[in-house]
Amino acid sequence: MLDVTTLFLIFSGIVFLGFILNALFYKLKILVTLPLMIIGVLIGPIFHLIVPQGSSILLDIASLVSSIAIAFILFDVGLRIDISELELFKSIRFFLPLAIATGLVLGIIIGLLTGWSPLLSLIIGFALAGPSSAVFPTLSKIAKINVRLNNLLVFESVASDSVQLIIPLILITLIQTNTISLSGVATSVFYFFVLSSILGVISAFIWTFILQAFHDYSKEYSWMLTITLVIANYGVAQFLGLNGAVTVFVFGIMFSNLPKLFKSFDKYFYNVRPEFSHITEYQKEITFFISTFFFVYIGAILSFNTGAFSLWYIFLIGIIISITILIIRRLSLPVLEEFFVRKDKKSSERILSTFDIARGLSPIIIALLLVSSSIPIDTNAVLGLIFISVFLTNVIESIGIFFYAGAANKEQRDDTVNFKNE
Repeated sequence: MLDVTTLFLIFSGIVFLGFILNALFYKLKILVTLPLMIIGVLIGPIFHLIVPQGSSILLDIASLVSSIAIAFILFDVGLRIDISELELFKSIRFFLPLAIATGLVLGIIIGLLTGWSPLLSLIIGFALAGPSSAVFPTLSKIAKINVRLNNLLVFESVASDSVQLIIPLILITLIQTNTISLSGVATSVFYFFVLSSILGVISAFIWTFILQAFHDYSKEYSWMLTITLVIANYGVAQFLGLNGAVTVFVFGIMFSNLPKLFKSFDKYFYNVRPEFSHITEYQKEITFFISTFFFVYIGAILSFNTGAFSLWYIFLIGIIISITILIIRRLSLPVLEEFFVRKDKKSSERILSTFDIARGLSPIIIALLLVSSSIPIDTNAVLGLIFISVFLTNVIESIGIFFYAGAANKEQRDDTVNFKNE
């Protein structure tokens, strides 16, 4: 283990690295997540700088670290969504068939390449069925795409968690009990979406009125008090069997959009309007801090122990999975046609939408659940396949960012030339 001084240096170095990488994205369009994950791999499974070789402490705290990161990141995402621009039904029409098709195809491929049971293969396939709820929301803050498309892709990254979590959980229950009921599935979906959203909406109303009523006392601490409520919302939702991520996401959306939705309540929001800006600005900083360490952590828990399969074979399966996800994603783009400002087949928005395949938290949660369950599996092979697939999809999205940057710069030059000609 490292001494305290060295840990402090690593800690501060990661923060400054995150800042530099964000600055490079603005200048060179280098995706932040992949370099941070590589740093995590170096200090974790390769050099074992954080914990000794063979220690499982990083996996033991995975649920805590993930919960904190998701709570902070999704609240920030919700704050930045203009609900008047969110086309809910069109967003669902895009993400739901895409996620289900991706999960089914990946399940078949995994089963054929590993020989694992159909149910286990489908569990892993659906765990990898949707984009990360941390990657694109982080990317969307600095990518230049139109508001409608941005909102749809952000919504997809959050809502896809429903497919990535609910379906694998149902299949795990089916394996463990050999029974499943439609009423149980309906109840899970109802709790995941409806009740979780209702809790977020109610919390946003109550908190806005509290900030208004105690404005003179709370204005200096409005961000700290609000983020405390965000954490409490996540915890209460999970305690009640709801989904904390959805609750926090909806809380952020409603909290920032209440003045726009209810003009008749204007008098209740007048004094707290400055607090919305104050909270949003502080949240940007804390989200940067949390997301930087989250992606390093994802790399640090990557496992190169792949059980009965060789590392290279698991790596090959990961490549096939990642390319398959990219192909399915590309085939789904016609559904997004109306959301693209430019109809050019090589437009920057089309490129960014195609390469938005980075996986993150949800597959890792399912991997950890499989490991802790009573299902007889090759633990190291399952963990290795999921972790490597998450890593490789981030690699592909990073490559896609370079293509996006080139197209975006070309479009900007063309627009400048056209403006001067006019």
